Amino acid sequence: MRAPRPTLQHQIVVNDAREFAVWPSAKPLPAGWRPAGRTGTRDELTAHLRSSFAPLVELPPPVRK
Repeated sequence: MRAPRPTLQHQIVVNDAREFAVWPSAKPLPAGWRPAGRTGTRDELTAHLRSSFAPLVELPPPVRK
């Protein structure tokens, strides 16, 4: 049986265009990006971003087949 993988810490980062992303905390940030102040697991941060921001465009209802 494999040992569980360590939970890597991530952070939310933002650029000057106010685009947000989840980035591994151990990796250096790309040019133009800065920490937005929240850290956690990738899943936690992705859930936070999805709950905090509305989609930019309204999606049409799904097509039923």
